[in-house]
Amino acid sequence: MLSSIVVPILLVSTMPGISDSPTSIGPECDDPRLVHVGDAPRLAVFDAGTDAGEPVLLIGGTDQQLTDWPPSLISTLVAKGFRPIAYDARDVGCSSSMDEAGAPDWPAIFTALASGKAPVVPYQLADLADETVAVADAAGVRQFHVLAVSGGTATAAMVADRYPGRIASMVLLMPGSGDPAIPVPADPKRLAGVPAAPAADAPRDAVIAYRTALGEALEGSGPRRSQEQIASWARAATGRAWNPDGIARNGAAILAAGDLRTTFARIRVPAVVIHGLDDPLIAPAHGRTVADAIAGARFEGIAGLGHSLPEAVVGTVVDAMVRVANAARGRDAE
Repeated sequence: MLSSIVVPILLVSTMPGISDSPTSIGPECDDPRLVHVGDAPRLAVFDAGTDAGEPVLLIGGTDQQLTDWPPSLISTLVAKGFRPIAYDARDVGCSSSMDEAGAPDWPAIFTALASGKAPVVPYQLADLADETVAVADAAGVRQFHVLAVSGGTATAAMVADRYPGRIASMVLLMPGSGDPAIPVPADPKRLAGVPAAPAADAPRDAVIAYRTALGEALEGSGPRRSQEQIASWARAATGRAWNPDGIARNGAAILAAGDLRTTFARIRVPAVVIHGLDDPLIAPAHGRTVADAIAGARFEGIAGLGHSLPEAVVGTVVDAMVRVANAARGRDAE
């Protein structure tokens, strides 16, 4: 049961903030531009670059805030002619919290999954996909590239499935395939020392300590972030938001989607899958499975990388984005 329950709680952002970047926003929730998406949640959006740049939607994992993307990733994408658009999903950061939906009923969810039935969850993966497209619509963008990480790769797959033609190309970082034969977490022993997630009203220091411990546990042997970088991220993320019920609701939506291999197999755009070979949460086998499912996709494993995006691998990610964008334009990726 641990391998199932740990997913919604531990699929959180493990990346340093972008607050020091010239193409960044500040850490406070009154700073991001807010987009109202019909009757849907209010979403905090950060639109970098210029209208002339090729739009890239950055789709974060569960509880990954828009301020968590590395500074050099944003600035390098802009320098390469892209227009990065990051956002806080519902229940994340400065976007609306779906408190009225309550916490997921985990016993009922796992009972339903075990019996092959669709579990009742506060909202569906399709809802997360719809709000992603709503962000693009609000930015005046018809077609866009996608850079998605961790749980955000499931959202990306659902966008591609529900909105054919909207995604031009994609780079997927450390995706889960939903294949029940591949355990999650990949290495429970490395995550065993992470304390239980604090309550919503826990002291700020307790939340920072939890996020710091989690960030350190998710790192690999290297490339990795320093302890100070992890602690700095934990402080910044906690300064914006801490919503454990929201993390659970977001994780439940992904878990309820089940096996996504057939969804990935319907993707028909240039794609690269990048996965750390020392990921203790989502095994590299998931990434290989996703790459095998997408026609023509390339798998790139990074030795020593855990479940994080340190500055040292930003170049690899941007290079992959350039290649798939070139392929989408019909040009030689070399």
